[in-house]
Amino acid sequence: MILSYAELGSSCRNRLDEHLTSCPDCSAEFSLHQGSINAVREAVSFQESRDFWKGYRVNVERRVPSASVLSRVRAELEGLTSLFRTPILGPVPAYVFSLVLIAVLSVSLYPQFLSSRSTQAFANDLVAYEGELISAVDNGVETIYTVRGR
Repeated sequence: MILSYAELGSSCRNRLDEHLTSCPDCSAEFSLHQGSINAVREAVSFQESRDFWKGYRVNVERRVPSASVLSRVRAELEGLTSLFRTPILGPVPAYVFSLVLIAVLSVSLYPQFLSSRSTQAFANDLVAYEGELISAVDNGVETIYTVRGR
């Protein structure tokens, strides 16, 4: 009931108030809850003055200690040496593997890349026929197949 104190009806609120006077644990919890609600109300209704932001950065810079020259030099060197410590492994092997795979497929699928002579298209007049192959004679220009039909 403490969480919904503001929405309680008068009879419920009176019963809770009576309990809070007799129970120190619940009274402490209620005080903490009401204090939190009041702090939020004050934060929401905060209105800064005209001069609130004037000199704000200067005041912050005064309060934050500046780094020594040695620590700034160390930070710069750390940034430079991190380039050398960055692992080369990462997406690079995947890219290299992909390029090698594309090159191998290109060379294997297109033999013209490896051949320096020009190749002519092969004209194939062979008709597939179901039957028994009797002989095949190759005269260097063409192969002649002899089959026995069904």
